[in-house]
Amino acid sequence: MSKIFTISITSFKPPFMREKQRQENTVCKKYVGGKVVYHDFKWNNPKAGRNIMHFDTDECRAERAPYNETFAKQVQRAFDRAVIRFHKQYAGINRVDEVVRSYAPYKQAPNAIIHEMSEKWVQYGKDKKFLGNIVSRLTIKYDTMMCVAQQGKYKLISDSLYDVHKAYHELQSMCRPDHHEVVFKGKKNPLTANLK
Repeated sequence: MSKIFTISITSFKPPFMREKQRQENTVCKKYVGGKVVYHDFKWNNPKAGRNIMHFDTDECRAERAPYNETFAKQVQRAFDRAVIRFHKQYAGINRVDEVVRSYAPYKQAPNAIIHEMSEKWVQYGKDKKFLGNIVSRLTIKYDTMMCVAQQGKYKLISDSLYDVHKAYHELQSMCRPDHHEVVFKGKKNPLTANLK
C-alpha cells in the first residue's frame, strides 16, 4: 500500500469591501389574467419592502480589480498544472479502444448500435468538460462574492465562498494518483466548517 502524500492548499478569505453599490428602486413584472402588471413592492405587499436593484460604480469596480487580478493568477497557475496532469493521465486514449460492449437494442433498426464506454472514457469526458470552463467559473464566483459584500448582503458571502472553495479543491484534486490527498491548510476545513 502506498503512503498517503498530502498536498496542502491555501483557503481564500473574503476581502473587506469599503465601497457600496448604487441602489435604485425598481418594479417587478407579473402576468395576471394574460396582462402585464407591474408591482412596486415584493409580492405586491408593502410590508415586504420595495424591489431593489444594485448597480456597479467605477469605485466598486476599481476596488475589486486588484483582488480579481491576484485570484486569477492563482487559479491560472493551478489550472496549468491540472492541464499537465490531465494530458499525462489520458495520454494516448482512443475512443475505439475504450468501447466495452456494442449492441443493437432494437430489432427494427439493426444498424442503431449503442456503444457502452469504459469508466476511464466517461471520466475523461467529465474532466475535459470541467477544464473547459473552470477558470471563468471561479473568477466569476469570486467576483460575485465581492459584489455581494458591496451590496451589504453579508449572510450570502459564506455561500459564495463555499462555491469557490469547492470548485478550487476539485481543480487541485483532478487527475492525481489515488495516494495523493488534497487538504486545506489550517485547523478548519472551509468545505465542512458550517456543517452542524
